Amino acid sequence: MLRGVRAGVVVWSDMDRLSAEELQRAAELSAELAQQTGLTQLNHPTASLQRLDLLRVLRGDDGNFFRAFRPDELDDTMRYPVFIRDEVGALYEEPPLLHDRPALDAALARPDGRKLVRPIVVEMTGTPGPDGYYRKFAAYRVGDTIYAQHIAMSKSWFVKNAADRLLPAHIDEIRAYITGNPHAGRVMQVFEKARMQYGRIDYTLAEGKLVVFEINSNPTVLSDPPTPFATYDPQPFADRHADALLALPQATAPDSLPEIDAANRATLAKLRRRYEFKRLKLVLQKIFGRGGAK
Repeated sequence: MLRGVRAGVVVWSDMDRLSAEELQRAAELSAELAQQTGLTQLNHPTASLQRLDLLRVLRGDDGNFFRAFRPDELDDTMRYPVFIRDEVGALYEEPPLLHDRPALDAALARPDGRKLVRPIVVEMTGTPGPDGYYRKFAAYRVGDTIYAQHIAMSKSWFVKNAADRLLPAHIDEIRAYITGNPHAGRVMQVFEKARMQYGRIDYTLAEGKLVVFEINSNPTVLSDPPTPFATYDPQPFADRHADALLALPQATAPDSLPEIDAANRATLAKLRRRYEFKRLKLVLQKIFGRGGAK
């Protein structure tokens, strides 16, 4: 179907989930699409760096001060503690920190039930601020646009949209980050090194320098729909992302295919129904308590 599109934008994402054969086929299709002058492509199936390759490039450029290894590349210079994660997909639950080589070897031999496709061993990094909170910054690139999205804060080293209660000073810090977008130039440099034009970068700061964890090529733009009880209004963020998408070359081109338009309408209708149900569920949970709605 893409071969028949005369104008528009193609975003390549989730390359880490593809096999080598699938990546090659995607790269061949990308090369075909590049011959169509009306198409803009963001990211590339094989040229865009995946997680481990990006971490190694940033380490080699004296950016990141932590390292990542494949299990067959471990050496005696590793700095502990370390943790094991999958190079494929996202990390949703806090992995155990391993403080020496015997503990690491044991964990690699028994991966605690996790089905890891391409496991990597990562040196733990990050220190809490003076207030005792670790910070994870997130910013998006959409074409030529870089914008700041949020700062997640937690007293745990594993910062994942933590539920820790934020102080008023934290709210002010987050608002200043979103409004000021202070790291836009440095963030763009990392995206350029990654050869990626779309995605979300997750990073922290150490001695004023960016320490990059990853670039997600298929990040969540919006999660929970707003409810009357929400303390966070996602509308400005949604508008910022939509404006960046509409600013892409050919994003508003009138040429399209009926099949693609129909697929888009069907997807939007499905998402609308899903979010309406999720909103109702969140409201009922708030009214009746966490156990009140399943």
